[in-house]
Amino acid sequence: MHRTSLFSLPRGFDRDLKLLLFSMSSRRIVMGFLHVVRAIYFYLLGFSEIEVGLLLSVATIVSAFHHISFGVLSDRYGRKPFLMLGAVFATSRLAIFATTRNFWLLALGQGLGAMGEGAGAGQPVVSGYISDKVELKDRVSIFSTLAITNAVAASTGSAIAGLPQFFKNALGLDLVSAHVPLFWVGVVFSLLSLILLLPIHDVPAAAEEEKDEEERKMFNVRSRDVIFKFSLVRSTSGLGWGLIESLVTLYFFIHFAIGTDVLGPVFAAARLMSILTYLFIPFVIAKLGEVGTIAWSRLLSAIVTVAFAFTNWYPLAIVLLIIFRLLLMFTMPIRQSFATGIVDSDETATAIGISNFARMGVRSAAPTIAGYMFQVASLSMPFLMGATLLAANGILYYAYFRTTKN
Repeated sequence: MHRTSLFSLPRGFDRDLKLLLFSMSSRRIVMGFLHVVRAIYFYLLGFSEIEVGLLLSVATIVSAFHHISFGVLSDRYGRKPFLMLGAVFATSRLAIFATTRNFWLLALGQGLGAMGEGAGAGQPVVSGYISDKVELKDRVSIFSTLAITNAVAASTGSAIAGLPQFFKNALGLDLVSAHVPLFWVGVVFSLLSLILLLPIHDVPAAAEEEKDEEERKMFNVRSRDVIFKFSLVRSTSGLGWGLIESLVTLYFFIHFAIGTDVLGPVFAAARLMSILTYLFIPFVIAKLGEVGTIAWSRLLSAIVTVAFAFTNWYPLAIVLLIIFRLLLMFTMPIRQSFATGIVDSDETATAIGISNFARMGVRSAAPTIAGYMFQVASLSMPFLMGATLLAANGILYYAYFRTTKN
């Protein structure tokens, strides 16, 4: 078995995948700080909880269409053009954030940025590129390595989420204006992501394999049933995760009066700690299998979320948040690898795109629902609903895929 260390890359990492790794990492730095500051920034602009939820929902619903369209098109026309388009869109969002406070223009920025969030290994274009270039037996190590580098990059991004407070003190800006330099920093990293993609070589589209048109239909009879089941399973996690995660930073800001200068390091610590958990992936899979590991992680995540919802002590809430994120992030490379093996490689991006569409489609409603609950009901209600859905997700994974070879 090929072994890796912190200083070497596993078998399968050629020059193109190395460039992709650095490009993804650059964009993950941006996603790291956006995840922490975005909801609080919108709230500081004077938007209500529901309006903040709507702005976040715009990105999620556009992202759903992005996943299915980019996934299907990249299966037919190649991965590189869509990887590069994503970087262009991601840069556009940050430029808009840095130059306007208008609700509708921010919504436009959210929509454009959502077309550029394909920086994760679980995204259809990236997964398709990996499945084109890497044999199935090597993919878990590839996805695990990408998860580690993405975790480091996202941790870096989360850690700099507190920079607005520094800019406020150093430059004498109000807290809202102090976010603008951070967005310009994001523009630089996003452009770097685009530049790193320029030299990579694309893998020939599936047409080269002389598959007839019937074989290449989106809902090919070879994969229709498994795609439907996988999409149903992922939709429950999408809505559950969205209800819990979309406004969690705003929850801390409202409930505990904690801002990004504290939350940034917390999210960074959770990401860095997740790297250590990835080292246990081979051992856990050997004991439980891929499906069993995912199912148990979802059930434990639901339990932790319920405890979080009823916690009024700030230090315990931070600990439970970190545990929750560790549980979810631990299974990320496992689920990504599992997804590339349930259909043939020529349908990988299509399958992941469709399942991501189902996941993101239902998740698009989550921020608005959570914002509504924050404003008119209870701050804890979105977390309780999300926990229920995560538990259902674990049960469905086991029910549908426990006999899958893994």
